[in-house]
Amino acid sequence: MFAAHTSARRLKRGLAARERGDLAAARTLFEDALRIARLGDAWCAAGDAASSWGDLERDAENLAGAEHHYRIGAVQYRRAERSARSVRGRVRCLEELGDVLLGLGRPWDAYRVFQEGAEAAGVDPRAVDVRSAGFVTREDLRWTSHLATAAQAAGRRKLAEEHYEAVLSGCGTRRDAAGQILCWQGLAALARDRMAWADAAHALENASNLYSALPDPEAHTDEWVACLRELGAVCKTLGRRDEQIRAFKLAVRLEQIAASGTGPARDATV
Repeated sequence: MFAAHTSARRLKRGLAARERGDLAAARTLFEDALRIARLGDAWCAAGDAASSWGDLERDAENLAGAEHHYRIGAVQYRRAERSARSVRGRVRCLEELGDVLLGLGRPWDAYRVFQEGAEAAGVDPRAVDVRSAGFVTREDLRWTSHLATAAQAAGRRKLAEEHYEAVLSGCGTRRDAAGQILCWQGLAALARDRMAWADAAHALENASNLYSALPDPEAHTDEWVACLRELGAVCKTLGRRDEQIRAFKLAVRLEQIAASGTGPARDATV
């Protein structure tokens, strides 16, 4: 108990130092907090110190350092008695670690970490049936989306497609337009990689038609226009001149509406 309290005080001081921009002092205090907590077998406190140190290194763009400390944090939380705090801390460390590994150009390592994170969060993407209306929790969608992103970055296209389709099904059930857009764009990227232009056009058209369902579509005009221009380019590759012109005209119309400030553009679909 003494170790946990002492570590928590060091951690609080370290967070304050980080807030005022004194990174050297923050590192020293995080190191002290981690050391004290480990000596006293205060594993959750050790996890808190290591994960905070990982946050500091991540924000300082020291990704190798961030990886090291997020790994330490995940181990400390795993050693702790299972509780909401230890599970939440471990899940957060693994999620941050996966993102760091993507940033380091190690997508397959990130995929394995995301798998571990999903398991820790109680999610089993392997058990997902894309036809099941039960696959709709936010945890399911978040972790399966992480796996899809990592698999795509690792060049595991089939695996990425399976994950994107699972997330797409869940987002459709939740009426989550933003999630569906991200999935369709991911599927479009995979289709482009294998030069399956018809599949890419199908995915981009579906994505472009969902922007109007967002709560504030005008806030996403630039993304919407980019999606439409990409769709037009794919249609040009396919020789679909009418669809190409329609997509480009709609993109120009959206830009004009945004420039005039007249909005909204909720009826704008391809």
